[in-house]
Amino acid sequence: MNPFLVIEGVDGTGKSTVCAALEQEQNAAFYKGMSPEWRDFRDFVDEDADDDSRLLYYFASCVYTSGKVQKSLQTGPVICHRYFATYMAIYSLNTGTPLSVVKEAFLPIRKRMLTPQLSILLTADHEELRSRLLARVHELKATDMRVVNSLEYTLNFEAALREVMSWDGSFVELNTTGKTPEQVIAEARSLCETHIPDWKPVAQAPN
Repeated sequence: MNPFLVIEGVDGTGKSTVCAALEQEQNAAFYKGMSPEWRDFRDFVDEDADDDSRLLYYFASCVYTSGKVQKSLQTGPVICHRYFATYMAIYSLNTGTPLSVVKEAFLPIRKRMLTPQLSILLTADHEELRSRLLARVHELKATDMRVVNSLEYTLNFEAALREVMSWDGSFVELNTTGKTPEQVIAEARSLCETHIPDWKPVAQAPN
């Protein structure tokens, strides 16, 4: 199988920057964990749907993304900006549903989805996250503002991500605090070269 990489993390940790750089280097297909077609319904689901309907919506969007990834992997590498961990974590946090309950419901769905060769969890301290997010104030979403306004929410989100990512086994963490985008990209690249057998070093990557 061609390389399949997932980048997870709380808002502001640098996911988009890392994904964009590695996507270009590897000439990879790029997907977001929730595709644009599914995101169009998210506000309605989050505001008006009951908890069971909301969970099924998240499940369906994750399976849809997995199917798109599977097709793309036939022709080249795939990089995913979030996969399922974020959506399971957010559901748990927003509804107060224990992750153990979410996991029990999700496992039959997970069996239908591809497993990435590497998942990287990006982290950063809260003050730096706030600074990064407030620098793009006109683009902030509801989840961004929760991170900006609450250290407790941010820590709980990060802890939930760790737990959900552990459902797949191992993952690696990359702390981006105090680092330039170039440094973070270089460290992420190194992790990929170490953990993904067919990852092309930059010197060999397509132009």
